[in-house]
Amino acid sequence: MSHDSKPIKSNQIRRYREKRCLRQRDVLKLVGLQHPSNLYRWETGDKIPTLKNALKLSAALQCPVELLFLDQFKQIRQEMYPERAEQ
Repeated sequence: MSHDSKPIKSNQIRRYREKRCLRQRDVLKLVGLQHPSNLYRWETGDKIPTLKNALKLSAALQCPVELLFLDQFKQIRQEMYPERAEQ
């Protein structure tokens, strides 16, 4: 895998949160977080949640984790299978 690729900061957390008509405080409660800054940083892409928290987000937002982090998922898949790169 390439180590020189830029990290992707975008994600779909906010989109799916809003799609489910959830406020940040609702998601915080579902995921079990006390500090709103964590969710805010995840939504802005400034921080990536741990695997456990990403799975909790997936359950709370009723969305597969790979869709929450679709750009990262596509980048990983492209690095693993460059011959199948999406057009």
